[in-house]
Amino acid sequence: MKEDLGSRIKTLRLKNGLTQIDFAKKLGYKHPSIISEIESGKKGLSADKLPLVANVLGVDINSLFFEENVHKMRTNINTA
Repeated sequence: MKEDLGSRIKTLRLKNGLTQIDFAKKLGYKHPSIISEIESGKKGLSADKLPLVANVLGVDINSLFFEENVHKMRTNINTA
């Protein structure tokens, strides 16, 4: 299933047990409604926030764009 950035962020946020309120605070947003808008695709996320989002979610930036199995395939270097 293909996920867009917003739904991928939501999946990772929920996996980390973060509410939209907690996540918004960690990202420096005053209102948690921005998280809902980002996750639903109504608002974009600025490129300068991506490293912070990844850090808060405990993943590298690539994990925000690719599911774990796709990320592993793209980064696996076969030395055989």
